[in-house]
Order: sequence, then structure tokens, then C-alpha cells
Amino acid sequence: MKTKLLIVALFSIGLAQGQNLLQNGSFEQFTGTIPNSWTLVSGSSDTETTTFNHGAASLIALPESSLPFSAPFFWISQDFTLNSAEVYTLKFDYYIPGTMMSNYISRVGFELSLNNSAEAFFFPNYPTIPVTYGTWKTVTFDFNILLRSPATSTSLKLTLQANTDVGFSGNYMYFDNVVIAKKSTLSTVDFTKKSAPIVSISKNEIVLNSEYKNSSYVIYSIDGKSVKRGKNSSESVEISGLATGVYFLKLEDVSTSVKFVKQ
Repeated sequence: MKTKLLIVALFSIGLAQGQNLLQNGSFEQFTGTIPNSWTLVSGSSDTETTTFNHGAASLIALPESSLPFSAPFFWISQDFTLNSAEVYTLKFDYYIPGTMMSNYISRVGFELSLNNSAEAFFFPNYPTIPVTYGTWKTVTFDFNILLRSPATSTSLKLTLQANTDVGFSGNYMYFDNVVIAKKSTLSTVDFTKKSAPIVSISKNEIVLNSEYKNSSYVIYSIDGKSVKRGKNSSESVEISGLATGVYFLKLEDVSTSVKFVKQ
């Protein structure tokens, strides 16, 4: 039985091949309760496979108090490197279930900091992120770095944050799809001229919109490797031989790829 497409996210195929400067940004790999490549600074975390916005999992963030009578907070961080003075984009999704009365989160935020201020100038102007309940929200933040001569690169730390107030405990939220990339590499498809490429997906096939019949295609794995290519003679692409996981479908007449989940 065919099911609706689980996840559709539009990125350039180059992003799938490693233009995201972060590792495990969609929280697909965990060692115990900690996502691989991330460092848990405060609070606790776990993998979440029921509520997610991209891939097959997200990160559940649980703010906790580090000292008696202190406010609970959650911090998780990852280091990354920039090697050119360009405009970069930070993007992440968050979801807070329930309501303020049942699951109180006072603040959702992030911090970018230089690991060595001798390497670069950086003066970020952070946006205020609204605390929104019951729907996935996307935060986007553009920034740039000025390298100090003779440095040719600089290391930064990204910290995702969630806070509650003193007296509140047991509250939680989710993070997913964290990306840091050169702004020029992030793109979306304008579907005003063409409909969205994928109509539905099952374990055996992807059904395409009729406008993409007879298109050549390439399917890439999450790490950017080509796993299947061909030219469909109908309005479907056969995927029964693919292992369960996250993939990108690239059609010849669409400038970006479509991310999908194979069950």
C-alpha cells in the first residue's frame, strides 16, 4: 500500500555531499542517549524516532538544573571550521509539544562562538526566537566571519539551547535538521512552473508527478554516494532494492534534490 511522502526537504545535491559543515546534523546516529559528533553540556538528551522533521529521527532535549534552586537548561554543542570569509547560513528546526501550561519552555536559542579569537573577528547579532508550540518551526540565521591575518581558517562552536525557569522541571522539546553551510550553496526549487516532483512513496517505488515522466534520475545516499541511476520509462522510480534509510532523488530537470525516507 502506498503511503504519503514522509519527508520532503529541498537542498542542492552538493549539500548532501558534504557542504553542511556540521556532522550528524539531522541526529540520525546516537551512542547511547548522546548524538554522535555532539557534546552534551547540560541537561539530558535522547533519540526520538516518532517526532521528527527530517530523516528518521530527531533529538529530544530535556533541560535540567545543574545546581539546587537553579533554572533548568539544555545545551548541546559541536565545533566546526570555516576557511573563507563568506556569508554562511545556520538553519535548524525545533518543535515544542503540548502547551505552555503543560510543557513550559521559556527560551529556545543558540550561540556561535570563536574557539580562538586570535583567528577571526566575529560580532553576531542574534535574533529573538519565538517560543512556538505544536508545530515544527525553522530558524535561519546568516552570519559572516572576518579572518585575522595570517589565519586562513577559524574554528567555531555552535551551541543549541533550551531553557525553563526556576521551579519548572520535566519539560522537553525537539531539535532536528541543523545545517551550517555557505549561503550560496543552499537553494530551493521554485515550483510555480512545475509541481512538486514526488506524489507518493512506498517500500517499492516513488511515484512522480506526470510532468517528470521519462526523466533521468540519480539517487544518492545520505553521505552523498550515488546508489542508483537511470531513466524512468513511466511515472515511477523503482526503489525496492534500497536499504531502509534517508536518500536524495535528483531529477535531470530539477536544479536541486528531493530528500526522502525509504521504509
